[in-house]
Order: sequence, then structure tokens, then C-alpha cells
Amino acid sequence: MTRKIDQDFFNSFSYSVFKALGEKLGKESWKIVWRTGEILFNEIKDKIELKKKEPIEVVRSLVKYLKKAGYLKNSRIVPLNDEEFEYWMKEPAIEKGAFKLIEEGYPPPHISTSILFSALKTFTGSELLLMGNPERKGNWIVERWKIKKLS
Repeated sequence: MTRKIDQDFFNSFSYSVFKALGEKLGKESWKIVWRTGEILFNEIKDKIELKKKEPIEVVRSLVKYLKKAGYLKNSRIVPLNDEEFEYWMKEPAIEKGAFKLIEEGYPPPHISTSILFSALKTFTGSELLLMGNPERKGNWIVERWKIKKLS
């Protein structure tokens, strides 16, 4: 039997946890954001249907899993060149709380982003660099990323 959690409840819970972390730890709470991605990636990596280990394919596979898991309503990965891509998200489960945290000066949960960091490091020896802040484009949220090979 499949059970679904209410998106507004999950969003409010995520907001509450990350605001509390931000209040207590300040900028140190960014370490929690990235560490949660590492832990969550280890919990789900066997569920990701990885076809190829090129960076953009790892991103596509993970985003496909996140959509299937109900984290996103829809998504698109738009390659811009060999090193950069845009990650288009429609209705991520943490959208309202994430933007509210950013406006308040706290790190957002960055759930898919932190998982992407861990997936690329593990599968391709690469890291991601966020180019600017997430932007709203219509009913999409768009992040621009640069893939960098770790030395």
C-alpha cells in the first residue's frame, strides 16, 4: 500500500527544521544542508536507475527518481554546453519554505541539490557549482549549474 504525505505539511516541516538550524548555527548550518544530501544519497542510491556515468546522465537519472518519488511535479535538464546545464523544477516539495528561508537569510534545505552533489562526486568524481540563485520562470524554478571535475 502506498501512502502519500501532504506537500504543505512536508514543506512546513522542512522550513521549520532548516530555520531552527539557521537560528542556532548561522552559516555553519550550510554544513548540515550538504551533509543531509550525502546521507540521503546513501539511502536512495540503489533506487536510482543509472544508465550511464557521464555527469549529465547521472543528473537526469537522479531527477527522474525525484519525480517518481513525488519530490517534484515535473523537471527538465537543459544542457547549455559541455560543462553547464539548467535544472528546471516544477513544484518541488520544499518550494515555498525554501524561498522563505532565502528571503530570511537562512540556508534552504536544497534537497535535490545536495543529493546531486553527492551523486556526481560518487559516480563521476565531479562537483557542481551553482551559478547565481534559483530563479522563478513562470511556474518553474530554474537553477544554473557548472560541472567541474575534481582534481
